[in-house]
Amino acid sequence: MVRVWLELVKPRITVASTVTTAVGYVVYRGRFDLAMLPVLLGILLQACGAAALNQVQDSVLDTRMGRTAGRPIPAGRITRRGALLGALVLLIAGTALSWLAYGPVPAVLGLAAAAVYNGIYTPLKRVTPFAALPGALVGALPPAAGWAAAGGHLADPTIHEIAFFFFLWQMPHFWLLLLHYEKDYVAAGLPSLFDRFDRRQIGRLTFVWIAAVAVASLLMPLFSLFESALPRYLVAAAGLAVVLRALVLLRPVAAAGGQAAAPLGRVYKLRFMEINTFVLLVCAALVADRLA
Repeated sequence: MVRVWLELVKPRITVASTVTTAVGYVVYRGRFDLAMLPVLLGILLQACGAAALNQVQDSVLDTRMGRTAGRPIPAGRITRRGALLGALVLLIAGTALSWLAYGPVPAVLGLAAAAVYNGIYTPLKRVTPFAALPGALVGALPPAAGWAAAGGHLADPTIHEIAFFFFLWQMPHFWLLLLHYEKDYVAAGLPSLFDRFDRRQIGRLTFVWIAAVAVASLLMPLFSLFESALPRYLVAAAGLAVVLRALVLLRPVAAAGGQAAAPLGRVYKLRFMEINTFVLLVCAALVADRLA
């Protein structure tokens, strides 16, 4: 049962939300301390609850896609009712923990992320290929929750820049997955960008968003971030490398299938790993700069 719940709560995604929460907290407070633990655990529990609830919502769709058919609900390892009850418990526990420790703002921000993910993005992806745009707000809210828990005001432009950076990152993150798992989206009958654009056009769109993520990181010194020279130049160099590596998305490509499918899959998977690694590097640089 432990393994089932680990699959339901999507640890890679939920841990990422916890990391960005820590970034928001440390950037404002300027240090790690025990007082940050409740907000980290609160956001983690809320994110786990949202992830499990998403699998309840998508359980029928998951049976149509090869990469999701083995998930706990479609595979029959847990009932939809059991997963739903567990998801609600996690959401309530995480919200209560953050609220009791810091008041309503961090708790509501974490709950808002779940509301966007489960109440806006998940239903919208069944009707429009652009559901990821409002869904990207999920990436912007956890760092704001950490910032608020540390005592920061949400009107501060510094947290707006941090949240905006994580918002932008969500788009190439999602669209690279779409490029890599095109057949699964088609099999599930979900609307996708392939209904409106060809592969080369989607590659161009993804490149633009990757470049936007890199540019957003360059703007951070204007918001009193990266005051030390080393993290500033490190992030700039890494952003340039990510953009240069993403130029491959602008090249003409053959339609997916046959011998072209495997090379294209590797291209998209590598770009996916690179943009995520870049974001982790920015997180580390933001924290290191504040601790220096």
